[in-house]
Amino acid sequence: MPPTLSALETLHHEHAYGWAFENLDVFLNGRNGLDRGSLRAKLGSRKRGGWCFELNEWLALALEDAGFPVRRLMARNVYLDHRPRTHQITLVEVEGQLWTADAGFGAQTPRAPMRLEDGYERIQDGLPYRMEHRPPSGLAEPGAWVLGMRVEGVWRDLYRFTLESATAADFEVGNHFHLTHPSSSFPDVRMVTRPFPGGRLTLADRTLKTWRNTLDGEVLDAQEDLLTLQAYGDALAQRFGLELPGPAIDRLFSLEPSISRGSAPCADRPQ
Repeated sequence: MPPTLSALETLHHEHAYGWAFENLDVFLNGRNGLDRGSLRAKLGSRKRGGWCFELNEWLALALEDAGFPVRRLMARNVYLDHRPRTHQITLVEVEGQLWTADAGFGAQTPRAPMRLEDGYERIQDGLPYRMEHRPPSGLAEPGAWVLGMRVEGVWRDLYRFTLESATAADFEVGNHFHLTHPSSSFPDVRMVTRPFPGGRLTLADRTLKTWRNTLDGEVLDAQEDLLTLQAYGDALAQRFGLELPGPAIDRLFSLEPSISRGSAPCADRPQ
């Protein structure tokens, strides 16, 4: 597959729709690996999903293997409040233009690449996204690129980023924040979300929701509480494509829902 815009679109689509965004390892073993071998074992062999550092590193590796020049970046989630720079995205050069690739922003994950152009708007599977460049405002607010999305009829900023390259050490620190920091909401709720054509599925603790895409944002279509272990395990396997051993499913189902402390670092609160 030559490194063309069409190939970038195809790879992004495969990754955005092919793997679920999920934080279940927080509740199962409290750790994960970001190297190629660990990602291949988890997302490939064990048929699992992951969060931004896993999903977007997996995508970046696929892009590099296909011959694309890429640069890994760190972004700051500003969807609900200003979080640390703990979201990984990828800058891709193709056919003389720069594009962002992101298959791991949880509930608001872009379905397609976004061109790095001020005012660029794109309807992605029925959802409007917009890329903007915000000029600096003195020393208090340096210039940055901002990805936005239409939510309930209003444009909302999702995350801000600059074009400074990030390193593996940056991602390890961000990953550790997700797993352990008191202000991280990863330990608050078992989260799984995955888009499908025209909508998205979410499993938050034991509540399964179906969302429909519209030009004003997502609309909740259905909601169901999974009351039995069988229903919970079937949802993970059949609705999200996650293959987990029986003891892991038992462990996840047995945990009581907890009270959220706020928005998750990768906008992964799938509600």
